[in-house]
Amino acid sequence: MTSIRNTRRIAMIMMNNSRRMQRHTPYLGLLVPTLLTIGACGGDAGVAPAPNAPEATLGVLHVSPLNAIMAVGDTLTLHVTGQTLSGAAVTSFDSVRYVYQNPTDSLHIHVSPSGTVTAVSPTGNNSPALIEVIGFKNGLARADQAIVQVTASAIAGVTLSIQPVAPDSAVLALGDSKRIVPVIRNSGTGQRVTAPTIRYQFGTGDSAKMYCYQPRFVATATLTAKQLNLSACGGNGIVNQQFNTIRAQAKGSVWVIAAVSVYGMMLRDSVQYRLIYQARKQIVLSTVGLDATVEYATTIYLAPGGTVFFINGFAPDLGISLNWTFDNPATVTAGNPPMSDGGTSGNIMSLPGYLTATRRFTTPGTYSWTATQNGGVAPFTGLNITGQIIVE
Repeated sequence: MTSIRNTRRIAMIMMNNSRRMQRHTPYLGLLVPTLLTIGACGGDAGVAPAPNAPEATLGVLHVSPLNAIMAVGDTLTLHVTGQTLSGAAVTSFDSVRYVYQNPTDSLHIHVSPSGTVTAVSPTGNNSPALIEVIGFKNGLARADQAIVQVTASAIAGVTLSIQPVAPDSAVLALGDSKRIVPVIRNSGTGQRVTAPTIRYQFGTGDSAKMYCYQPRFVATATLTAKQLNLSACGGNGIVNQQFNTIRAQAKGSVWVIAAVSVYGMMLRDSVQYRLIYQARKQIVLSTVGLDATVEYATTIYLAPGGTVFFINGFAPDLGISLNWTFDNPATVTAGNPPMSDGGTSGNIMSLPGYLTATRRFTTPGTYSWTATQNGGVAPFTGLNITGQIIVE
């Protein structure tokens, strides 16, 4: 008891001394934290923890199957694997969590702590149940998403096809999106799964050329959405979020792969898409403030047989008509659709303000053009702009 009283007495004395010092030295209360901060900076900087080696750092997580179609009462076990930053396979985790993406998903499926999924009730069209799968390894977490569609009953003997049916084709222009609706049916009876939902995959190295559906994860009790929403399937969070959708990003060819567990049977199909430049482009000359400018770009890329729309964006009251001349006008043909303003083929001459001329470029190669003006008022005089049309 005496020791406790002494401790309290010493504490009271120190507190009173501190108050007296602050009364006689008003700025001391502000200086002390500053001095303490300076002292901390001048002392030991501390030791940063050693980062995990690449071969021990979890880089990506995969769940299988990505897509599943189940009948009410069916069960399915999700399998989780991963890769380290060095590319080594990861088959065991410190722990794995299975989380419903949306609260209502628990009305359609039940997920056990070990990853066993039980189908409870049918899901709506284009509204599958989504399961966040989060794997923990060496203090890091990575996530993936399984898509589960539940039907009232199973259909026997089904097959899967994502092949385009004429007039559709496996050609896609850069920047364009396409919805590939998979067909899962019994060809003999005609029974089919209504509105199947697929998360497509690409061949190795092809994800930079094409975007597909990218999972968007929700926060959990311990992880934020930003920690979970890693770049996947070529996506970076700014493009397609729709199921069954792809979008061409770079010229070349890409294998689009569908893999679906359908009533306990794994079905696969794939299509090689050819990604080409767009068949329609435009070149617009107009004004920004007191400057003449080319909207979009002076060099554009076009698919063979494509049409370019040449647009005079100057207001008619400026009295400016435009000429577009080509290095080889004989190879420049009438556009699709053809337009008579500025002539129908070859060089474009005296195109009035706010009007458009079209030209078609059928042969691969580089077409150089020069735009000049007729008439006009200052400061919009002496316009001379050059550019290229590259047909591949």
